Amino acid sequence: MGLADNVALPHVLVASISVGEHITRTVLGLKLDVDLVWSTAAAMVVTIALGLAVRRRATSGVPGKLQVFWELVVDATQRQVESSIGPRGARIVPIAITLFVFIFVCNLFGVIGLGAKYDVLLPPAADINLPLAMALFVIVLVHVASIRTRGIGGYLKHYVTQPFPKFLFLGNIFINVVEELAKPVTLALRLFGNLLSGGLMLALLAYLVVWKIGPVPVGGILAVVFNPVWKLFDILIGVIQAFIFALLAILYFDVAMSDAH
Repeated sequence: MGLADNVALPHVLVASISVGEHITRTVLGLKLDVDLVWSTAAAMVVTIALGLAVRRRATSGVPGKLQVFWELVVDATQRQVESSIGPRGARIVPIAITLFVFIFVCNLFGVIGLGAKYDVLLPPAADINLPLAMALFVIVLVHVASIRTRGIGGYLKHYVTQPFPKFLFLGNIFINVVEELAKPVTLALRLFGNLLSGGLMLALLAYLVVWKIGPVPVGGILAVVFNPVWKLFDILIGVIQAFIFALLAILYFDVAMSDAH
Protein backbone atom coordinates (compact mmCIF):
# COMPACT_ATOMS: atom_id res chain seq x y z
CA MET A 1 0.00 0.00 0.00
CA GLY A 2 1.55 3.30 -1.12
CA LEU A 3 1.24 6.83 0.08
CA ALA A 4 -1.38 7.63 -2.56
CA ASP A 5 -3.67 4.94 -1.07
CA ASN A 6 -3.80 6.70 2.30
CA VAL A 7 -3.54 10.37 1.37
CA ALA A 8 -5.73 12.28 -1.07
CA LEU A 9 -3.17 14.13 -3.14
CA PRO A 10 -4.05 17.64 -4.36
CA HIS A 11 -5.34 17.68 -7.91
CA VAL A 12 -2.45 19.93 -8.94
CA LEU A 13 0.01 17.11 -8.20
CA VAL A 14 -1.74 14.46 -10.29
CA ALA A 15 -2.94 16.59 -13.20
CA SER A 16 -1.73 15.56 -16.62
CA ILE A 17 0.13 18.28 -18.48
CA SER A 18 0.25 17.71 -22.22
CA VAL A 19 3.13 19.12 -24.25
CA GLY A 20 3.09 19.86 -27.94
CA GLU A 21 -0.68 20.04 -28.54
CA HIS A 22 -1.62 22.54 -31.23
CA ILE A 23 -4.49 23.59 -33.46
CA THR A 24 -3.67 21.77 -36.70
CA ARG A 25 -4.82 21.91 -40.31
CA THR A 26 -3.79 19.77 -43.27
CA VAL A 27 -2.65 21.75 -46.31
CA LEU A 28 -1.55 19.89 -49.47
CA GLY A 29 -1.06 16.75 -47.42
CA LEU A 30 1.12 18.54 -44.85
CA LYS A 31 0.09 18.91 -41.22
CA LEU A 32 0.50 22.52 -40.07
CA ASP A 33 0.31 23.88 -36.53
CA VAL A 34 -1.75 26.93 -37.44
CA ASP A 35 -1.43 28.49 -34.00
CA LEU A 36 2.36 28.48 -34.32
CA VAL A 37 2.18 29.76 -37.89
CA TRP A 38 -0.06 32.59 -36.72
CA SER A 39 2.23 33.41 -33.78
CA THR A 40 5.32 33.42 -36.01
CA ALA A 41 3.60 35.67 -38.53
CA ALA A 42 2.50 38.01 -35.74
CA ALA A 43 6.09 38.22 -34.45
CA MET A 44 7.30 39.02 -37.96
CA VAL A 45 4.72 41.80 -38.29
CA VAL A 46 5.71 43.30 -34.94
CA THR A 47 9.42 43.16 -35.82
CA ILE A 48 8.88 44.82 -39.20
CA ALA A 49 6.56 47.41 -37.65
CA LEU A 50 9.22 48.32 -35.07
CA GLY A 51 11.78 48.81 -37.81
CA LEU A 52 9.43 50.98 -39.85
CA ALA A 53 8.48 52.99 -36.76
CA VAL A 54 12.14 53.70 -35.98
CA ARG A 55 12.76 54.69 -39.60
CA ARG A 56 9.78 57.04 -39.64
CA ARG A 57 10.74 58.71 -36.37
CA ALA A 58 14.48 58.83 -37.02
CA THR A 59 15.87 62.32 -36.69
CA SER A 60 19.29 63.95 -36.57
CA GLY A 61 18.03 66.18 -33.76
CA VAL A 62 16.89 65.09 -30.32
CA PRO A 63 15.97 61.40 -30.70
CA GLY A 64 12.90 59.83 -29.16
CA LYS A 65 13.01 56.94 -26.68
CA LEU A 66 12.47 54.30 -29.37
CA GLN A 67 15.28 55.69 -31.51
CA VAL A 68 17.61 55.90 -28.49
CA PHE A 69 16.92 52.25 -27.61
CA TRP A 70 17.43 51.16 -31.22
CA GLU A 71 20.67 53.12 -31.53
CA LEU A 72 21.99 51.55 -28.33
CA VAL A 73 21.28 48.07 -29.69
CA VAL A 74 22.86 48.86 -33.07
CA ASP A 75 25.90 50.50 -31.47
CA ALA A 76 26.50 47.58 -29.11
CA THR A 77 26.17 45.09 -31.98
CA GLN A 78 28.52 47.09 -34.22
CA ARG A 79 31.17 47.25 -31.49
CA GLN A 80 30.91 43.50 -30.93
CA VAL A 81 31.18 42.74 -34.65
CA GLU A 82 34.04 45.18 -35.31
CA SER A 83 36.05 43.92 -32.35
CA SER A 84 35.85 40.32 -33.58
CA ILE A 85 35.49 40.47 -37.37
CA GLY A 86 36.48 44.00 -38.31
CA PRO A 87 34.92 46.40 -40.82
CA ARG A 88 34.07 43.59 -43.24
CA GLY A 89 31.59 42.23 -40.70
CA ALA A 90 29.33 45.29 -41.09
CA ARG A 91 26.86 43.32 -43.19
CA ILE A 92 26.31 40.92 -40.27
CA VAL A 93 24.93 43.68 -38.02
CA PRO A 94 21.43 43.81 -39.60
CA ILE A 95 21.15 40.00 -39.39
CA ALA A 96 22.17 39.90 -35.72
CA ILE A 97 19.84 42.74 -34.73
CA THR A 98 16.91 41.26 -36.65
CA LEU A 99 17.45 37.90 -34.96
CA PHE A 100 17.63 39.53 -31.52
CA VAL A 101 14.45 41.61 -31.97
CA PHE A 102 12.48 38.81 -33.62
CA ILE A 103 13.38 36.22 -30.96
CA PHE A 104 12.68 38.70 -28.16
CA VAL A 105 9.22 39.45 -29.60
CA CYS A 106 8.54 35.72 -29.90
CA ASN A 107 9.58 35.24 -26.28
CA LEU A 108 7.25 38.03 -25.12
CA PHE A 109 4.28 36.00 -26.38
CA GLY A 110 5.01 33.52 -23.61
CA VAL A 111 4.88 36.32 -21.05
CA ILE A 112 1.46 37.60 -22.16
CA GLY A 113 0.07 34.05 -22.27
CA LEU A 114 -1.88 32.44 -19.48
CA GLY A 115 -0.39 28.95 -19.69
CA ALA A 116 -3.65 27.69 -21.13
CA LYS A 117 -3.89 24.83 -23.61
CA TYR A 118 -4.71 27.18 -26.47
CA ASP A 119 -3.40 30.70 -25.94
CA VAL A 120 -4.10 33.27 -28.64
CA LEU A 121 -0.38 33.87 -29.16
CA LEU A 122 1.96 31.02 -28.33
CA PRO A 123 5.72 31.58 -28.03
CA PRO A 124 6.70 30.03 -31.40
CA ALA A 125 10.28 29.43 -30.27
CA ALA A 126 8.90 26.96 -27.70
CA ASP A 127 8.34 24.60 -30.63
CA ILE A 128 11.51 23.08 -32.09
CA ASN A 129 10.56 23.92 -35.69
CA LEU A 130 11.20 27.67 -35.49
CA PRO A 131 14.52 27.55 -33.54
CA LEU A 132 15.79 24.83 -35.87
CA ALA A 133 14.76 26.80 -38.97
CA MET A 134 16.51 29.93 -37.67
CA ALA A 135 19.61 27.93 -36.72
CA LEU A 136 19.81 26.34 -40.18
CA PHE A 137 19.32 29.76 -41.77
CA VAL A 138 22.23 31.18 -39.76
CA ILE A 139 24.52 28.21 -40.43
CA VAL A 140 23.87 28.29 -44.18
CA LEU A 141 24.78 32.00 -44.25
CA VAL A 142 27.88 31.25 -42.17
CA HIS A 143 29.10 28.68 -44.71
CA VAL A 144 28.36 31.09 -47.58
CA ALA A 145 30.39 33.79 -45.80
CA SER A 146 33.23 31.33 -45.23
CA ILE A 147 33.37 30.40 -48.92
CA ARG A 148 33.32 34.07 -49.95
CA THR A 149 36.13 34.92 -47.54
CA ARG A 150 38.44 31.93 -48.10
CA GLY A 151 37.41 30.72 -51.52
CA ILE A 152 36.23 27.18 -52.15
CA GLY A 153 39.80 25.85 -51.83
CA GLY A 154 40.43 27.49 -48.47
CA TYR A 155 36.98 26.46 -47.27
CA LEU A 156 37.64 22.78 -47.99
CA LYS A 157 41.22 22.99 -46.73
CA HIS A 158 39.93 23.97 -43.29
CA TYR A 159 38.21 20.59 -42.91
CA VAL A 160 41.37 18.67 -43.83
CA THR A 161 44.15 20.59 -42.06
CA GLN A 162 42.56 21.72 -38.78
CA PRO A 163 42.93 21.20 -35.84
CA PHE A 164 45.52 18.38 -36.12
CA PRO A 165 48.50 17.96 -38.50
CA LYS A 166 47.77 17.14 -42.13
CA PHE A 167 48.62 13.43 -41.85
CA LEU A 168 45.64 13.09 -39.48
CA PHE A 169 43.30 14.46 -42.14
CA LEU A 170 40.69 11.74 -41.58
CA GLY A 171 40.41 12.74 -37.94
CA ASN A 172 40.26 16.40 -38.96
CA ILE A 173 37.43 15.75 -41.40
CA PHE A 174 35.49 13.75 -38.82
CA ILE A 175 35.85 16.32 -36.04
CA ASN A 176 35.00 19.28 -38.28
CA VAL A 177 31.96 17.61 -39.83
CA VAL A 178 30.63 16.63 -36.39
CA GLU A 179 31.22 20.19 -35.17
CA GLU A 180 29.35 21.71 -38.11
CA LEU A 181 26.44 19.31 -37.65
CA ALA A 182 26.31 20.08 -33.93
CA LYS A 183 26.20 23.86 -34.39
CA PRO A 184 22.60 24.19 -35.65
CA VAL A 185 21.39 21.47 -33.26
CA THR A 186 22.84 23.09 -30.14
CA LEU A 187 21.87 26.58 -31.30
CA ALA A 188 18.26 25.46 -31.78
CA LEU A 189 17.97 23.28 -28.65
CA ARG A 190 19.32 26.01 -26.37
CA LEU A 191 16.58 28.42 -27.40
CA PHE A 192 13.88 25.76 -27.61
CA GLY A 193 14.63 24.25 -24.20
CA ASN A 194 14.52 27.56 -22.34
CA LEU A 195 11.28 28.67 -23.99
CA LEU A 196 9.63 25.27 -23.52
CA SER A 197 10.51 25.28 -19.81
CA GLY A 198 8.96 28.73 -19.48
CA GLY A 199 5.72 27.46 -21.03
CA LEU A 200 5.69 24.44 -18.72
CA MET A 201 6.10 26.71 -15.70
CA LEU A 202 3.07 28.76 -16.81
CA ALA A 203 1.10 25.53 -17.23
CA LEU A 204 2.08 24.40 -13.74
CA LEU A 205 1.01 27.75 -12.30
CA ALA A 206 -2.30 27.44 -14.15
CA TYR A 207 -2.88 23.97 -12.65
CA LEU A 208 -1.96 25.33 -9.24
CA VAL A 209 -5.23 27.34 -9.18
CA VAL A 210 -7.34 24.19 -8.64
CA TRP A 211 -5.52 23.27 -5.42
CA LYS A 212 -7.70 23.83 -2.37
CA ILE A 213 -7.49 22.86 1.27
CA GLY A 214 -11.13 22.59 2.20
CA PRO A 215 -12.78 25.88 1.15
CA VAL A 216 -9.47 27.77 1.10
CA PRO A 217 -8.19 28.39 -2.50
CA VAL A 218 -4.52 27.91 -1.61
CA GLY A 219 -3.51 27.37 -5.21
CA GLY A 220 -5.29 30.50 -6.40
CA ILE A 221 -3.55 32.63 -3.76
CA LEU A 222 -0.15 31.19 -4.63
CA ALA A 223 -0.78 31.65 -8.37
CA VAL A 224 -1.58 35.34 -7.86
CA VAL A 225 1.79 35.73 -6.12
CA PHE A 226 3.95 33.51 -8.31
CA ASN A 227 2.52 34.36 -11.75
CA PRO A 228 3.74 38.00 -11.94
CA VAL A 229 7.09 37.05 -10.42
CA TRP A 230 7.62 34.27 -12.95
CA LYS A 231 6.58 36.45 -15.88
CA LEU A 232 9.07 39.14 -14.89
CA PHE A 233 11.74 36.45 -14.68
CA ASP A 234 10.54 35.09 -18.05
CA ILE A 235 11.08 38.51 -19.65
CA LEU A 236 14.69 38.46 -18.43
CA ILE A 237 15.16 34.93 -19.77
CA GLY A 238 13.69 36.06 -23.11
CA VAL A 239 16.19 38.92 -23.39
CA ILE A 240 19.11 36.67 -22.45
CA GLN A 241 18.15 33.92 -24.91
CA ALA A 242 17.64 36.39 -27.76
CA PHE A 243 21.04 37.94 -26.96
CA ILE A 244 22.78 34.55 -26.79
CA PHE A 245 21.33 33.42 -30.12
CA ALA A 246 22.41 36.64 -31.85
CA LEU A 247 25.83 36.58 -30.16
CA LEU A 248 26.50 32.98 -31.18
CA ALA A 249 25.53 33.87 -34.74
CA ILE A 250 28.14 36.66 -34.67
CA LEU A 251 30.77 34.28 -33.26
CA TYR A 252 30.04 31.69 -35.96
CA PHE A 253 30.47 34.38 -38.61
CA ASP A 254 33.68 35.47 -36.89
CA VAL A 255 35.18 31.97 -37.16
CA ALA A 256 33.95 31.52 -40.72
CA MET A 257 35.31 34.85 -41.97
CA SER A 258 38.69 34.73 -40.24
CA ASP A 259 41.75 33.92 -42.31
CA ALA A 260 43.73 32.52 -39.37
CA HIS A 261 42.60 29.63 -37.16
